[in-house]
Amino acid sequence: MEKANDPVRILKKSTARKLLPAVSAHDNKATRGRSLLLAGSAQYPGAGILAARGALRMGSGYVMLAPQGVTVSSLENPDFLVLDLKKDSWQQQKFDALLCGPGFGVTPFTAEVIRELKARKVERVVLDADALTVCAEQDLFPLPATWIVTPHTGELARCLGVEAEEIAANRYGFVRVAQEMMGCVVLLKGPQTLVAGPNRVYGISTGNAALAKSGTGDVLAGIITALRAQKVPALRAALLGAYVHGATANLWKSRKRDLLSMTASDVVESLPQVLYNLREGF
Repeated sequence: MEKANDPVRILKKSTARKLLPAVSAHDNKATRGRSLLLAGSAQYPGAGILAARGALRMGSGYVMLAPQGVTVSSLENPDFLVLDLKKDSWQQQKFDALLCGPGFGVTPFTAEVIRELKARKVERVVLDADALTVCAEQDLFPLPATWIVTPHTGELARCLGVEAEEIAANRYGFVRVAQEMMGCVVLLKGPQTLVAGPNRVYGISTGNAALAKSGTGDVLAGIITALRAQKVPALRAALLGAYVHGATANLWKSRKRDLLSMTASDVVESLPQVLYNLREGF
């Protein structure tokens, strides 16, 4: 990783390539990891679907989506399993990594999930969106060091009790404060995504304004969850996830497509080419 305005380090393409999970002829859906996504609700039904699609494209062999208070059709989404939380207990599911938050709702149930995950010492957890709001409101920080949180500027402002404008003016300083307060890996989305671990802040060189669209963060959360399900360590999963997510926007621009037009589904559909290019060194 090369230095830029120390102490931030920029993740280089050559390093990102080394972080990719290996592909083996002996792989099966179990060895590629089971991802459980507590995401989506009646108000935001698409958030969970986008996260699930992102997880699948990032290699998770088995994806289970458990939305809150809404029915998602398995017939229309045959690539992943849909759980009904009114009938199916998320605790009884076998999973390697769990995502909680995208469109899931700021509810007592969301708080119960996070508390139980902490109590059970579940190692590989990603919290995004509504889960972060719940953590702030219910004073659930700090979190386990192996967890990842993926706030945008507004969400981080709520967690830290400051104004979003303050964070925008000092992103590096506040992502360090957040990492120390939350105790886990912090990925701050924005014009240049920053990833903070215990000892270093990394800058992501990929990405552009095409990602300024609802749902793209849900896809990112699914991507990172899939990497954690494949046993990629937390900091590396956040770094690689942010890199390939941003690279989809770079690919979009390179194909002479307007930055206003990219959607979250376009991010999902761009992932295979981005991953191929990265693995093959293009």
